[in-house]
Amino acid sequence: MRRFNPSSLMFAVSVIALTGAGAQAQSEPEDVIRVTSAPLETRADEVVGSVDVVGSDELVRNLNGNLADTLENLPGVTSTYFGPASGRPIVRGLGADRVRVLINGLGGLDASSSSPDHAVTAEVIGAEQVEVLRGPAAIAYGGGAIGGVVNVMDGRIPTALPEDGLDGFVYGGTTSVNDGTQVAGRVLGNLGALVLQGDYQRREADNFEIPGYAESAALRELEHGDEHEEEDHDEHEEHGDEEELAYGEVENSGYTFETGSVGASIVGEWGFVGLGYKQTDASYGLPGHSHAHEEDHEEDHEDEDHEDHEEEEGHAHGEEDVRLELDQKRVDLRGAFEREGFFNRIRWSFAHADYVHTEFEGDEIGTVFDKEGVEGRLEVRHQHGGPRQGAIGAQMLTQEFNSAGAEAYLEPVVTQDWGLFVAERWDFDRWGIEGGLRYDTRNLDGLRAERDFDTVSGSVSLFARPADGWFTGITLSHTERAPTDAEVFSNGAHVATRAFEVGNLDLGTETAWSGEATLRREAGRFSAEATAFYADYDGFIGLFPTGEEEDGLDVFEYRQEDAALYGFEAKFETELGRVAMFDLSAEATADYVRGELDNGGDLPRIPPLSGTLALIADHRLVSLRAEGRFVAEQDEVASFETSTEGFALFNADARITPFDEHDVAFIVGVRNITDEEARLHTSFLKDQVPLPGRSYRAAVSVRF
Repeated sequence: MRRFNPSSLMFAVSVIALTGAGAQAQSEPEDVIRVTSAPLETRADEVVGSVDVVGSDELVRNLNGNLADTLENLPGVTSTYFGPASGRPIVRGLGADRVRVLINGLGGLDASSSSPDHAVTAEVIGAEQVEVLRGPAAIAYGGGAIGGVVNVMDGRIPTALPEDGLDGFVYGGTTSVNDGTQVAGRVLGNLGALVLQGDYQRREADNFEIPGYAESAALRELEHGDEHEEEDHDEHEEHGDEEELAYGEVENSGYTFETGSVGASIVGEWGFVGLGYKQTDASYGLPGHSHAHEEDHEEDHEDEDHEDHEEEEGHAHGEEDVRLELDQKRVDLRGAFEREGFFNRIRWSFAHADYVHTEFEGDEIGTVFDKEGVEGRLEVRHQHGGPRQGAIGAQMLTQEFNSAGAEAYLEPVVTQDWGLFVAERWDFDRWGIEGGLRYDTRNLDGLRAERDFDTVSGSVSLFARPADGWFTGITLSHTERAPTDAEVFSNGAHVATRAFEVGNLDLGTETAWSGEATLRREAGRFSAEATAFYADYDGFIGLFPTGEEEDGLDVFEYRQEDAALYGFEAKFETELGRVAMFDLSAEATADYVRGELDNGGDLPRIPPLSGTLALIADHRLVSLRAEGRFVAEQDEVASFETSTEGFALFNADARITPFDEHDVAFIVGVRNITDEEARLHTSFLKDQVPLPGRSYRAAVSVRF
């Protein structure tokens, strides 16, 4: 198996990037939001396609544990939700390798895309902003990002001089539903052109409370022949049934995440060059995920004392709670150089990470996942004068993934990716055209085989401004995605997905033709945006049941089927006027996606129609918000899925900024006011783990 040397590659990229040093800066437009994930850093309201840019204040106000849950109100975004600790964004019904979760433009270099129980190592607290690109807007990241890109700009490498020589923030918060606490802080200071940064974050929680049974009514009926109505819970508890169902809280759902980092940059008018180191440690339970040791169980029945102890610990029938401990050490190099001339910006980034997580079954080590990876990206923007600008770039990724233990369903694999891309835009004021092209190679080197793939993805967009305040765009894209290591080399029990997964050494490239239309309207007191999309897949790679059983699990194999996904996203904001001292405004979003196989079936875990409606009242020092989140029933399901009931969740909060500078903010709020039972159809655990019940939150954020 081939090995990689990250040191030599880091040196090469650094030398290339440093050739631009010493150039003069080009002034940036003020008071506009730019999408830094896009090679051209296009203004958010000028992107052809669907994009959201969530700033730091909004992230703090909406903070809800992990990254995916914090972004839940964005149209077209939901979560894999494997409990509160582990949730990865799903965009337009697509997840795993089809959505790239980035940190400052590079991958997280964790194992979150390989299994839904693996947590994302990107944290929301302290992020400068999070950018969500959907569909063709993410073409510069290749066919592997056909669902979209979620890019967390974490601020851990300074890119500018702090004001007055010192900058930073402090955050502290608590939540009632899980006795949770969150603390975070960062400080930046400079010595001339040298800027130093250090930060620390910790969030932890106990088991979270729910309004009823952890198992859904459908699952209770299927497994127990009795819906266990809530009014009978006390009687059920008094009788001491041998198999007591979890009620009122989700067992084994507590977690602790701890992150610390240091960084240093040289900053000047020409740009910056920075280096950062981050350490992430986590320990969390996997709710609805326990292992039965049948052989040990038979022996345990012969030991009455051990059996009594087992019952006291709540592990009936020999089951052991599963807990995961995660450790990642990551080094980042970043730089950007601005200059006047044809090549007016060079931007580069590089990361190396060692990632290990261990799954414990009780006190015993079950499975160990070990991943070492290095990723780099180089972008050069060029301007031609007049309406034309463009960018060219290169990207590479090398990672080695190993697993050992009872659930080592994936053999050791080395993945090597190389990519080249170009993006060009012609803007003639009233109309314009934009195009992108990317070529990628992937090598998968496993124990049983070695596979090579070449893919080409491209898009062309036509946009127009038919009148002041209007923007329209239409895009045609062709994307190709190479299979992943798991899709090719899996072969074993994967308890997280409750399946025995079998990879396919003969998988080919997944291709898709897609179209997307966007309409935006800005008109003084209101703004609106709507996007409709359709994607036709040739050889969509998915896990499909075989009808067989292995190790007590249903066998699923990776194979390719033709499929189609289509849907829409919409959002609307308007000012309603002034009442008393408050300026009133309203926001609404809606999204829908449908996933169909050409043979007449449905794709699994596709989110149903959903939307939000919010009313905001702003005063100079106080901002009040009340919102409802509405999710429809999902009954268009795959043959091996159950349907999911719809729900409505209501939330409210107040953000108080007692000083005009808004450097200090107090946040109080309540989520799920009506204590509604809610389950995400996109979760593998939807029938075992509902969303949290009513929760009160109090937090304070200070920026200096």
